[in-house]
Amino acid sequence: MAHQPIIIGEYSVFLEETNSTNDALKILYSQEALPDGAVLYTNFQTKGRGQQNNVWESEPGENLLLSTLLQPQFLLADEQIWVNVMVSLALRDAAEELSKTPAFIKWPNDIYVQNKKVAGVLIENVLQGHRMRFSIVGIGLNLNQQQFKAPNAQSLSVISGAWIDPKPARLKLLEKLTHYYALLKGKQHNLLWDLYHQNLYGKGKLALFQQNGKSFEAEIMGIDKKGRLHLLVQDEIKSFAHKELEFIKILE
Repeated sequence: MAHQPIIIGEYSVFLEETNSTNDALKILYSQEALPDGAVLYTNFQTKGRGQQNNVWESEPGENLLLSTLLQPQFLLADEQIWVNVMVSLALRDAAEELSKTPAFIKWPNDIYVQNKKVAGVLIENVLQGHRMRFSIVGIGLNLNQQQFKAPNAQSLSVISGAWIDPKPARLKLLEKLTHYYALLKGKQHNLLWDLYHQNLYGKGKLALFQQNGKSFEAEIMGIDKKGRLHLLVQDEIKSFAHKELEFIKILE
């Protein structure tokens, strides 16, 4: 008998305000059994988190802030990259459709439109032995905020010139997550891999990076199955983990 497809967000919890949707969802999961694809969303985070303990900037009620619980126990511990790939693709698709402007995945999982960051992801994986137990996937998508402290941040509203209704935007994102999670469960790894690289920000272009305080130029080649970025540096391909490298800009 075929398994019923997981519909992400079919079980949803709304909080007017919380410290962090990731933290709130983890607490909820510790208190009760939640289905695969459960979602917690909010209008405002008092302690929103981004990658590497950065603060996620968002004005109350202006943006999309949610976390989803995924239970990809069909993945091995060394296959965690696939959660990042499918979530990045879903968020990219949603951003592009909502803004009606091409969107790209900046390694590992920021979403860029017109060379500005419009969305980010924070994935927290929990393992059980040699397998994935569950993932808490936090997503921030800038919808209507007009000003940001971060110089590279922007909202889809500013880019598109139109106010974006949060509810349809959230449902659009959940629809995309459901689609790509189904592809992942169906072991469509080659398709997901190809799509990620087709939409990788700056792929094949020269970019400026910084490592240990020193800047260098390199061509963006792609990523590997460990999630490392491959760069062509002076005729030599080198790989970098996310925390080893800071992206500065694409060089025109």
